Amino acid sequence: MKGKLLISFSGGRTSAYMMWWILNEWEDRHNWEIIVVFANTGKEVEGTLFFVDECSQEWDIPIAWVEAKCKDENGVPFSDKGWKVKHKIVNYETASRKGEPFEEMISVLGIPSTNAPFCSKQLKRLAIESYAKSIGWEDYMVASGIRIDEDRPLDRGRCIYPFIDIKPTTKIEVVIWFMRQPFNLQIHPDDGNCDNCWKKDDPRLVRNMIRKPDSFIWWESMTTKYGHLNPRETELNPPFHFFRGNKSVMDIRNLAGMSQAELKQLSMGFADDPCNESCEAF
Repeated sequence: MKGKLLISFSGGRTSAYMMWWILNEWEDRHNWEIIVVFANTGKEVEGTLFFVDECSQEWDIPIAWVEAKCKDENGVPFSDKGWKVKHKIVNYETASRKGEPFEEMISVLGIPSTNAPFCSKQLKRLAIESYAKSIGWEDYMVASGIRIDEDRPLDRGRCIYPFIDIKPTTKIEVVIWFMRQPFNLQIHPDDGNCDNCWKKDDPRLVRNMIRKPDSFIWWESMTTKYGHLNPRETELNPPFHFFRGNKSVMDIRNLAGMSQAELKQLSMGFADDPCNESCEAF
């Protein structure tokens, strides 16, 4: 009897390469029933969405697109505390591009941040699990695109990590592999999946503020609408903001006014930021 394997496709290069490798070169692939799922938060940059669709078209791989739902059609949360998540099936054409799933989650749970890092689980992992349950999948493993050169927490009871354990792969190897492909992920290195994710360090956010200040409008509107909410009843006091140290969009805007020398000094205080390509659900 075949096992069940769900490939969690983040929309990044490593995840895409892993997906292709599993389906085409992994020696054990014929012993598994395999599906691929991509969870859209509504704040991925357009290049990511195009890349996910391009992978599907170019490689002839069916990819299920899902979005998290935290409320029913009447706007009522699915659970008293707001943690329950269901899913909505979309595609490249119908996928949210104005942060709709993200805002629905914020309206129930408040602003995510380094102090409250719940958005990947709510918007991606639980939406994917809801989809799997809807097709009758209960007992399955998840393939996650974390590489051998990344230092991230691993869930070996639930996931397999092909690019760590089966085919150890580094970032430069992924880049070189994609250089030989007829297409590639066309996003700016500072964009990541969610354009101004709170996981990004201050220098990256500052560069984004200088390069595309309008991309912060949505993030600022979320803190204006929901920054006073404390639905999780945390010990911290509002107002809540997304960025490190509870920095606001205005704080990032002010940092963007620094001189080049000051920006360079700011960058020296941060290690290399891993949030520059994808955000894994598992």
